[in-house]
Order: sequence, then C-alpha cells, then structure tokens
Amino acid sequence: MSEDISNTFLRGIQVLECLFENDFQGKTEADISKQTGVPLTTVWRMLKTLKVAGWAIDVPVDGSKTRVWKVNGKNLVAIAFQFKKSALSQIHTIEKEFSDIAGEGLRND
Repeated sequence: MSEDISNTFLRGIQVLECLFENDFQGKTEADISKQTGVPLTTVWRMLKTLKVAGWAIDVPVDGSKTRVWKVNGKNLVAIAFQFKKSALSQIHTIEKEFSDIAGEGLRND
C-alpha cells in the first residue's frame, strides 16, 4: 500500500514540475498527460487537488473551451522569500562566527 501512495505522490510531483516548464506559460491537461505519461484522468484529479491546495490555477483560453493550468505564482514568491530569509540568516551567522574568530569581517566593504 505504501508503494501506491509513493507512486501517487511522485506522479503529483511530475504534474507540478511539468507546470514549471515553458516559462510558466501553462499547459493543457492533455499536454501534461502526454509529457508526463500520467493518464489523463489522473492528471485531472491531481490538478484539481493542486488547485484546492493553492498550487495551481486554471485559466480559460480566449475564444475556446480549453483551459491551461499554471503554477500559482503567489506560492512560488512566498517560498522564494522564505528561502531568501533563511539563506541570509545562515550567511549572517557565518559572518559573525568568522568575525568572532578572526577579528575581522569576511567582506572587503
């Protein structure tokens, strides 16, 4: 049973990663299915789940019944901001440790 759960999770990651490609322009369900090899009905369920979780949005194509799915950029920006904060904190810790030991800063400002 745990193997089924892992496969489901991995397929979900494949679907999400597929949305990152093509400069985040979005893809149809059929495009995602073809590219990932994940069955269309599974892609649809995963996209709906990603939408509910706030990770994907579906956008109508003008003059068509087609919709493209895109990554919700707000989540990516929030993650990038948190990563930046974490990385800067680590850098400041290293700088302080170096300064405490060497008696000088790392930067040549």
